[in-house]
Amino acid sequence: MIVAREIRLPLIVLVIIAITIKVYMGWIPAILIAGLIIVLAYLFRDPVRCIPSAPLAIISPASGRIIGVEKTSDSYLDRQAIRIRISMSFLDTHILRSPIEGKVRNQWAESSPDKDVKKRYTYWIQTDEGDDIVYSIGTSNFSPFLGINLRCGERTGQGQKSGYLYFSGIVDVYMPESSRVLVSNDDNIDAGTGILAMIIHKSGAQLTSTQVPAT
Repeated sequence: MIVAREIRLPLIVLVIIAITIKVYMGWIPAILIAGLIIVLAYLFRDPVRCIPSAPLAIISPASGRIIGVEKTSDSYLDRQAIRIRISMSFLDTHILRSPIEGKVRNQWAESSPDKDVKKRYTYWIQTDEGDDIVYSIGTSNFSPFLGINLRCGERTGQGQKSGYLYFSGIVDVYMPESSRVLVSNDDNIDAGTGILAMIIHKSGAQLTSTQVPAT
């Protein structure tokens, strides 16, 4: 099992502590520390992902459960869009990935009005074809740490690791109205391999996979 690099140093420290405790205090307290190491290694695992070979696919940036699929107003880009909301639980993998390949055009950090979200870190990614995807990470009160690798002006790849959200959170993905949605509420999805939707460029294309209600 591969462990996320963000937790490797604390795990090394715990291993050293466990060895020291074993030498001076015996096996029983050392086994307790070893148990903690195993639990943390599982919670902060970094499984290998095979990115789908689908250039127009919008990849899930987070592992979790779909809790919202709707047409709504995207206040970041002042447009109507489809928003897919993903809830990350304590037991989900915490690696975040870029939903699409393109350039980071802008970024925002702000407090959130949602009761379940403490702060939001939002990124506007524009593809080479001019499609705009907004990727918004909401941290919960139980997620004091968030590491993001995306920077304004830089390029990111489809399914590329873009950060790490400790414990739980809610991630929103805003996409063009013409996108063909491939998920529904209560679906479970994995970051980097699950496809949320396909970008449609044909004029007059309709959403045929999922009926998306307007808000």
